[in-house]
Amino acid sequence: MKTDTLFYRLFLQRPELVFDLTTWPKPVNVAYSFQSVEVKQAAFRIDGVFMPPDGQLEYPLIFAEVQYQKDPKIYARLVSEIALYLYQTAPRHDWRAVVIFPNQNTEPRGSEHYREFFDSGRIQAIYLDQLPKQAQGLGVQLIHLIGVDEVSVPEQLKTIKSAINASPTASQSAWLDLLETILVYKLPRLSRDEVKEMLGDILNVQLKQTRFYQDVFAEGQQEGQKKGRQEGRKEGRQEGEVMMLLRLLEQRFGAVPDSIRSRLKQADMDTLLVWSERVLTCTTLDEVLDK
Repeated sequence: MKTDTLFYRLFLQRPELVFDLTTWPKPVNVAYSFQSVEVKQAAFRIDGVFMPPDGQLEYPLIFAEVQYQKDPKIYARLVSEIALYLYQTAPRHDWRAVVIFPNQNTEPRGSEHYREFFDSGRIQAIYLDQLPKQAQGLGVQLIHLIGVDEVSVPEQLKTIKSAINASPTASQSAWLDLLETILVYKLPRLSRDEVKEMLGDILNVQLKQTRFYQDVFAEGQQEGQKKGRQEGRKEGRQEGEVMMLLRLLEQRFGAVPDSIRSRLKQADMDTLLVWSERVLTCTTLDEVLDK
């Protein structure tokens, strides 16, 4: 699964996370939604838009881009897409935009053509390696986990586990679900037993109560022990991709039929990656899985 897709998975479940990353004031009791929109006639697709409630015009639309590869035309494309979207849809809300880079070196030169947007605060660039490490929200800590190397994962997990335990009980399951999604993405080369041991030491009983643990680790433990290390890692990564894609589909389209679940399990890795990238742009399950 591509890194930007993982960010959108987080944003789908926690739209308020965009205010933890930016300097914009965080609205109180305002439920934003996150979705992908298509700009017609130009083959443009805006990866993500945080939509405020229709009747609350004081809150802006927020366009989001996650850019992990250097793209010299990122700002030209973003401004063009937004302008065309505004022309086609004529929204009543004002707008803002955020572009998320892993570091400042990934941001291309030439942004002076758009300095008015930055000077006014209408567009903000976020560099993940410059976010404060302390005194931050749980969502930002999960985003930090995306960027750290594998060696640093266990230490980061301890901090996140403490934050999850301190969060309201009603939200702990959702946070744990997001954490599991990131871990499978971060640790594709580890076997299921290795990942289970790492998570078991940190998450203990909570992990064993999750559907992810039962589906990916517990059910495959005996079979995984019979296979070679390299084969077990490959299978573990593929099962992780299946679980993440299934969650994306459920988040977007609701309950997934058993026939679709079986199809996901039988698909190869390349096909799973293609389907994962389609989730935010397609409007039906059939479109996502269309070969």
